Amino acid sequence: MKFVRLLTACVSALLMSLSPAYAALPKSVSTLLDGAEFSNARISPTGEFISVVMKRDKRRTLIVLDRVTMAPIPGKSVRYEDDDDMEVSGGSWLTDTLFAYAVQTENREDHRPSDNGDLFLLDMEQDLPVHLWNYRGNFTNNTLGKGDLISGFMQPISSLPDDANNILVSVSPFSRDGGVRPALYRMELATGDMKKMITGPARAAQFRANKSGNTVISWWVKPDYTTDFAFRRPDQRWQPLEVDFQGGFQPLRVSDDGLVVYGLTQLLGDINAGQQLVKLTLDTGALETIKDFGFVSEIDVSFGQGGHPAFAQWIGDKPELALFDNSRPAQIVAGFAKSFPGYNIDLVGADDAEDNLIIHVGSPGIMGEYYIWEKSEGKARYLFSSNEAIDQLKLNSFQSVKYQADDGVDLQGWLLMPKNGKPKALVNYIHGGPHGPYIPHQFDERMQIMAELGYAVFAPNFRGSGGYGQNFERAGYLQWGTRMLDDMRQGAEAVKARYGLGEKVYIMGGSYGGYASAQSLVRHSDYYDCSVIIAGVFDLEQQIDTWDAGKGFNTSGYEKAAIGSDPEFLRENSIIHNLDRVKAPMLIVHGREDTRTPMVGAETMVDALKQTKLKYEYHFYDREGHGLYFKPNRIDQYKKVQKFLNRCDRS
Repeated sequence: MKFVRLLTACVSALLMSLSPAYAALPKSVSTLLDGAEFSNARISPTGEFISVVMKRDKRRTLIVLDRVTMAPIPGKSVRYEDDDDMEVSGGSWLTDTLFAYAVQTENREDHRPSDNGDLFLLDMEQDLPVHLWNYRGNFTNNTLGKGDLISGFMQPISSLPDDANNILVSVSPFSRDGGVRPALYRMELATGDMKKMITGPARAAQFRANKSGNTVISWWVKPDYTTDFAFRRPDQRWQPLEVDFQGGFQPLRVSDDGLVVYGLTQLLGDINAGQQLVKLTLDTGALETIKDFGFVSEIDVSFGQGGHPAFAQWIGDKPELALFDNSRPAQIVAGFAKSFPGYNIDLVGADDAEDNLIIHVGSPGIMGEYYIWEKSEGKARYLFSSNEAIDQLKLNSFQSVKYQADDGVDLQGWLLMPKNGKPKALVNYIHGGPHGPYIPHQFDERMQIMAELGYAVFAPNFRGSGGYGQNFERAGYLQWGTRMLDDMRQGAEAVKARYGLGEKVYIMGGSYGGYASAQSLVRHSDYYDCSVIIAGVFDLEQQIDTWDAGKGFNTSGYEKAAIGSDPEFLRENSIIHNLDRVKAPMLIVHGREDTRTPMVGAETMVDALKQTKLKYEYHFYDREGHGLYFKPNRIDQYKKVQKFLNRCDRS
């Protein structure tokens, strides 16, 4: 009997190893989960130094290089070890010799790191970095630890060209009700001493300032979820800034002379209205349209001399570029765009003289490469790849898919095909948010992993998504479980019709994408064959009562405007109250420490599913929050996704 049992076990193990349901993950998945090896490349104002964050042995190190030789500057690397409980996350040059860098803290093997706003200062002329700011704040006389304690979220606003010893920063209080109004301070770099300059015009106000910091634009969201604007000059009170555009206004830059503010808006109220770059004169309110981009996404405007637009880039079906002046940065970016058609060309740094420019070239198919263009050489040279191993995988890029919803709204999404063979099925991949985030024309490891598993992946930018303007984004309000889900399905239908991808369609996403992947099984119960729900929402009313953003300043305004407040409406749009309409199997993945879509929601859902005959699986991960962070857990998650979908393939 022992021999029979042993033989049976061996045969079973062999069959399991040969079965697609138990196939090992492609090696490329582990490579994709490694992320960027080199990131945050920046050049110093004089062009003497290049800084870059490099990941080695699972930890990030800040390295400062000599631009000419590319040799590391001795003693100017910053690497925190395991005992330090933190690592470098990024930074920027403040002066010729001062580099400010941020860190993630609580970086331990058993704890996902967090950003508490810590800021350090690396001085090229001193030995050790200075801890410039943390969440506990600084005193007005920080050297002696005396005076008022200024605490909250600190954000650098501008360097001060006539005052190399100080920078202008904003500090917003941490209190959930908005607390006191934020304020602008002059922070002394050597000591962290704080001098209050301006009190903000309202709670939760945000700021833009010109180069000298003497003209400031501010805007804030009111409890009714509308936005007001104001501006201020030295020795003046805040003055209202009349901004009454159909599609709101996103301030981008105040000109150096403080006379105008540039920003993005929509001058028409249609859902598919185009976006415009406009110039608004502060004193008169005069408006000038600089560029009408049309209905596109990912608009990025770069500013040059005097704080005026130099060039703009955006995405329609592919990357596009418009020049506003003949400056060197505009011409160099245009040259790269011509040499790399269809790629994203990002100017990530330039010295003050614009003699040396760092360019990143990437696409949805590669993480990308850094180059430096040098006036002294009259050409560009290669620096390093974001991750050479990922680029060598030779992954596919996106294909733009434009379609029209059945109510006439124009929509766009991205299709990613697997490298090899016919797709097993179509995965409708739904982004989180939903308002603000969207799927850009950029490298996306999650979509690439699903393509490596053999699936065609479609990522619809349904109404409610960001990127296409406020009109489009707010058209998704109160439509979380209805019209937005229809947009997703109709996108999948358009893709299937055009590309002949077979019959099976799965839906997958995280956060709001998890909610949509669940609720679509109710609204479109006869369409989707399987659903993967990551960090999802199953009961909107429970979500509103338990999530970490609840009861924050203006949160109730957002909830009422975007999600809804009528209990009957919330129940109708929550899968847990409509399980009798569900037909497809589902896989639920959740982190036990998730506070954004709290774990109690997933637990309640699983308890409800146990009372049904529905097919489902669930996997909860210890020490994980909103989405999985630790690589072993992410690998395990994709193993479970692969096994689950392989069973769906065969059913």
